[in-house]
Amino acid sequence: MLDKLHHGDCLEVLATLPDACVDLIVTSPPYADSRKNTYGGIHPDKYVEWFLPISTELKRVLKDEGTFILNIKEKAVDGERHTYVLELILALKRQGWLWTEEYIWHKRNCSPGKWPNRFRDAWERCLQFNKQKKFKMYQEAVMVPTGDWAKTRLKKLGDNDKVRFNSQVKSGFGKNIANWVGRDIASLSFR
Repeated sequence: MLDKLHHGDCLEVLATLPDACVDLIVTSPPYADSRKNTYGGIHPDKYVEWFLPISTELKRVLKDEGTFILNIKEKAVDGERHTYVLELILALKRQGWLWTEEYIWHKRNCSPGKWPNRFRDAWERCLQFNKQKKFKMYQEAVMVPTGDWAKTRLKKLGDNDKVRFNSQVKSGFGKNIANWVGRDIASLSFR
């Protein structure tokens, strides 16, 4: 299966794969009612029902520590964004997926907006789903240099930097700057 291209209906191809054999799934399925001549088109009201059998198979073939990325964006219907993507996220959660992250694909070469009530579609969602809370993630692979701030910051650690310092607004977020001491990537940050 490694380094092999499969061509065909995704449900038929997925059915030929064994359970838990894939590390990463990245898909950009047909958007609702888009490219009817190519894909046949799926009405926004039927999109979730159409996608759930596919996500069932994706979940079956994905390894427990694997990741599923869904590239998708809501389409506008009668002057407003349809809710099918939000409904799909909720349906995937009910199916047992964990919605762990959302990334933005910034499309630098998009067409100028032609609508009187919206800006151009210069971005799309990349939604990350996982089967369990512990999954493989290689953050260092996407880090970029940010300067020498870490060298000076890590030399002057305060008491709150040496322990987990929880957010004062009770958000559940916190930091422990001491975790960065000695890391080779101390001068790197995420894009």
